[in-house]
Parts: sequence; structure tokens; C-alpha cells
Amino acid sequence: MHEQYITNLFNNCQVGRLLGIEVYDLREGFARGRLTIQKDHINVFGTVHGGILFTLADHVGGACGNTLGKKSLLVESAIHYIKAVNEGETVLAEAMVSHRGRKIGRIDIKIYNETMEIVALMHMIFYIGSDDHSPKIV
Repeated sequence: MHEQYITNLFNNCQVGRLLGIEVYDLREGFARGRLTIQKDHINVFGTVHGGILFTLADHVGGACGNTLGKKSLLVESAIHYIKAVNEGETVLAEAMVSHRGRKIGRIDIKIYNETMEIVALMHMIFYIGSDDHSPKIV
């Protein structure tokens, strides 16, 4: 597995960069990412918008799925919001493959606040493609 290639791929994704998501600590079947909550991430009630946490979980989960050596794509996901997050806080997402079949897998993602309390839980079902997900050597 090419950890640095996958890290660079996801850290150069325009959506992740727009929000400020950093993916790091990739291993086969595992990924971490973080995001510092900015003013533009806040909803009308003064806490982080759920879509921001969803995107963080989706992004880090996507990086996790792609550590398996094949191009992997999200099929379905569900998220459960547990605790509010405020502007200025940094949240950490940890994603782990909990099931890997021949073509379908499951990833579980936990999002923590700075005191390591769980603020959201996501599970995603992903498709494992047949194309290798490795850098092309020219």
C-alpha cells in the first residue's frame, strides 16, 4: 500500500482543501483526519453544521477505503450526531475497515472533540473496485 500516495491524493482533493480537512496516519484499513472548525462551518444555531462533520467523516472514510490497494467508492452511509462542536475546536476522525468482502466493505468512523468525547458516529458501505489504486510509474 502506498500510504503517502493516498495521503497526498486526499489532501489535494478540492473539497477537503476547501473545508480545511487534513488526512494523516494512514495504514491498511485505517485512517485519521482532523479539522479545525471555522466561522464558515457554523450553522444558524451557532454550532458546527452537520454537513461539515458528515464531509469530514466521508473524506477520512474514503481515504481509509482506498488504503486497501483498489479504487474504492462510497455506496451508502449513515451518521449519528451525538454532541455539539463549536467554532475554534479541532475535531479528529478515525476510520477503520470493519468488514471487507470481495466487492463490498464497511467502514466505521468516529469523530472526537478535543477532549476525546465522541461527537458523531458514521458507518459507510463502500464498493471495492478492480482497478489498482497506486501511483502510475512513468
